Amino acid sequence: MPKQEENKTVSYTKDQMFDLVADIDRYDEFLPWCNNSKIIDTSIKGDKKIIIADLEIGYDQFVYTYRSEVILHKDKSEINVRNLDGPFKYLDNNWKFLAVNELECEIQFNIDFELNVTLLDILMKKFFDLAFQKMVDAFISRAKEIY
Repeated sequence: MPKQEENKTVSYTKDQMFDLVADIDRYDEFLPWCNNSKIIDTSIKGDKKIIIADLEIGYDQFVYTYRSEVILHKDKSEINVRNLDGPFKYLDNNWKFLAVNELECEIQFNIDFELNVTLLDILMKKFFDLAFQKMVDAFISRAKEIY
């Protein structure tokens, strides 16, 4: 069960980083191993926007689509993700965005998951630290590109 946490201070505002992470339809443009991303449904519940989205992830012959529920907090402070269907037994992924000053924010990111697919789970456990860092770096590189 890979579990990872990362805290980074970046030279982008809380709103900019929240908007970048919330832009699920564009993940396939910059996120490693994401072949396709698509929002299926959107609804509003109180101060939260609920998105149901499919991500096609994979490498070589290992390609899987999983459906997740993404909760966007309207104050742009937090994004919570959990799997609904696909190769995960479970997936919990949380982003927090804290303003440091007018030009910087701290991103707190954690992920915990286990895959249903035994071989892929073994591979992910072996390479998870590298994959996790590549994913975090991809979001920061994307911020540099668009901001």
